[in-house]
Amino acid sequence: MDSFIRNLQIPLGTREDIPLVILHKLGSFQYDPLLRERLDGIFSPGHHTFLVNTSGSGKTKLLFEGLCQRWGFYFTFARDGSRLGPHDLAHIAGTIHMNLRLTWTQYLPPPSDPQYASLLQANLQMVHNAFGGALLARLFVFKLFLEACSKEGFCQDHRQRWLEAQLLPQDLSDQGDPFNMLQLDVRNAQVDGSVIDEAIAQMLEEIQEIWDMPSGEFLYIALDEANVPSREYLRAFADEHGEYPLLKAVIRSWQRRLGHLPVRFVVAGTVIPQEYFPSASGEWDDWRWSSDTDSFDNPESQRRYVSQFLPPEFKASEDAQVLMRRMWSWLRGRHRYTASFLTLLLANRFENSLYLLRQYIATITKYAPTDHVEHVSEEVRQEVERSISWFSEFGSKGLDEGPISRIEMHRAVVTYLAASRGCPDCETKDRALVTQDYGYFVDTECRRIALDEPLMVIYGAGWLKNSSHPAATTMFKTFDSQHPTALRPSHFALFLALSFASNFDGFSNISDAFKVFGGPVLSALAAKLVLFSKNAEGRPEPTDVHFSEHSPKRLVSEAGGAEDMLSWFKHERDEPFCLFQSSPGSSATLAFCLEFQDGQCFWVFVHVPGHFTCEDSPSFAEDIQHASPASLFDEQPEILSLLVELPHLSPDVGPLGVLRVSGSFRVEKASEDSIPSEHQPAAILNIISLEEAGKRISQDMLMRRLARIFSDDTGDSLRDRQPRQLDSSSPSRKSGRRKRSAAGSTSTTRVSTRLKSKSETVNAASGSGSPGPPESKKRRRNNASSSAQTRKPDTGGSRPGTSNTKITAGRRLNKITAVATGHASPGVPPSEPPENASRYNLRKRIRLPRP
Repeated sequence: MDSFIRNLQIPLGTREDIPLVILHKLGSFQYDPLLRERLDGIFSPGHHTFLVNTSGSGKTKLLFEGLCQRWGFYFTFARDGSRLGPHDLAHIAGTIHMNLRLTWTQYLPPPSDPQYASLLQANLQMVHNAFGGALLARLFVFKLFLEACSKEGFCQDHRQRWLEAQLLPQDLSDQGDPFNMLQLDVRNAQVDGSVIDEAIAQMLEEIQEIWDMPSGEFLYIALDEANVPSREYLRAFADEHGEYPLLKAVIRSWQRRLGHLPVRFVVAGTVIPQEYFPSASGEWDDWRWSSDTDSFDNPESQRRYVSQFLPPEFKASEDAQVLMRRMWSWLRGRHRYTASFLTLLLANRFENSLYLLRQYIATITKYAPTDHVEHVSEEVRQEVERSISWFSEFGSKGLDEGPISRIEMHRAVVTYLAASRGCPDCETKDRALVTQDYGYFVDTECRRIALDEPLMVIYGAGWLKNSSHPAATTMFKTFDSQHPTALRPSHFALFLALSFASNFDGFSNISDAFKVFGGPVLSALAAKLVLFSKNAEGRPEPTDVHFSEHSPKRLVSEAGGAEDMLSWFKHERDEPFCLFQSSPGSSATLAFCLEFQDGQCFWVFVHVPGHFTCEDSPSFAEDIQHASPASLFDEQPEILSLLVELPHLSPDVGPLGVLRVSGSFRVEKASEDSIPSEHQPAAILNIISLEEAGKRISQDMLMRRLARIFSDDTGDSLRDRQPRQLDSSSPSRKSGRRKRSAAGSTSTTRVSTRLKSKSETVNAASGSGSPGPPESKKRRRNNASSSAQTRKPDTGGSRPGTSNTKITAGRRLNKITAVATGHASPGVPPSEPPENASRYNLRKRIRLPRP
């Protein structure tokens, strides 16, 4: 086991007990055609890119992989627990006002103010200076790196080594992060912005003297965690389009400094408001918006990805097979869920894996699955708790404060409970679900948002289960609130299915669910929910439906067309409810069967109109007309004949044995003449009574039902369980659909195997790796005796503010030659663990002996 884990060659971070799974097989995406195509679309010479998707979707991994194959700079505005990347940008926003020459104005006065123009210019200059210092520091270290590379001849692998040097900058110096230290030197020197501009210009000239960029290639500037500056200083900058955040000011500043070079930006974040970068202005015409991060949305891709981390003897065990099934049940969706759990598995040496998964789920969702797990000792519990402490629960701020996230989470929970699927068609307004991390883009162009991940849905269900919540799972008051987006009829119809399943689980008065017009006798009768299925002789027989965590397996059949409806009315389906809807967002009809105590049965059709919560006077009579069989099935006479074939059909409830019900929510506006006598008997909802019944539904049972649904649907793809409609009127999204990699995820690694020849293996020992492009043929073997720290880099003479940087920079970068030439690389593991290796026997970064 120890040898296997060590041979995975997974780097360790600043906290040496946490394996950095994101760096496993770094640089491998180039060997998978679809992953390479995805990278080519993001790192394109034809445009800059805004890469936007939810937290944990794999954006950072894509940036790393793209920069393994291309020269570029990796900057991040915020570092996570992995501590990867320099710390040079993360603190600038908080210290940008620390300038002795200029005055910072966080809130600009109105444009009519006489000082407006000067204050705005001062703010822009301070951004130019502060972030220019970070750019200058990066260019300076890059120049030294290129000098070291030139001594052995440039090769393709130098690009990845340069990325590794940026991700783990402490490997370049004994004194800490040189990028951050150098930019602090520039800041503390308090030099004029023109001095920084001149230094950057000269540095670029010197870089071009060392390195002749091949024609057609670009230098890529990757800005990660751009959601941070996209929300900062929203009133400190403005142009003809209005106020804008710090991010826009930084991009403009760097484009101005690098504009004459072949440079492309890739700006990644969870939220980058598109209104600040209007394409119609001309300035942002060559920027493309992408959400092409992919996800684990089918079990096979996740299984392939996970399998490469599992020791052969463990992979063949029954525990491993159970584990992978449960991982798909719970961790499908964004890549971070799976990768983070793998981190725990590795750290715990694959021991107590099922218990570890349960505790991982419980920690981040506050819900512990009831799946059977092995018994563990108190010592193991304590050790697992220590590992689990790396993670924290999902945040509820978006649910507490965001009405869009709240109502869409309610819809996702209800849809899973009733139809055993998530919601791949969520509200895109303000991209709130993505911004608040509950949903994620499932297309490539930031147009379609899904909320269907089991971990996120079970967390949301736990938040909703409090009956005092304004959006409690079983409370009708959810639909009585004002929402910034229209509520969907299908949402209310599925919610009603849950309510009716609970209310009619056993005999209950009709009046507890409906107010019947024209049928006083009906209101006094009791009925129960039944499902008809065919017996051995082919005759339909009723079976009682008891609503619980286990049954029915799926509550509602969503008819996607005439064939699906026909199958349900022929009693060929196992769901007691059927929902049919002509098109997305349109009115919906819910159908089911009830049985009286005397054995007579009847149909119930509840028609939910498109604007079922409309404050204006609802047209109950119109709803009843739409719920009539003749109106619903005018083109399907076969269904009309099936209705009357129901055994023991009651003749007193309405035409063809159908009780028609208006699904309008505003029942308080109903009166005795709301439904004309010619449409009676008919009914409206008794929401007051149903609301009281909803309070009696066990929320814990609903949570267990959700967990069972997640576990039962282990063979289905997330995307395959989309809601289907009666027609195909929605526009085709073929052009925006993601291409699936046969190798699986973009989150943490490739699946395809890198094949090496004997000569390549020799090169790998010194950090060279694959032969690379033709330029690698010029590579010269060199003992690297001339290191970067013995040189006297010229950053522009003795101009003010640069001399101190020149004197100290060489000493700080005393390891750059070893890293550049591969003699000390964070990408190369030791062949044997050092004596002070962590107890998990995962690789540490060490300096390798020269060959």
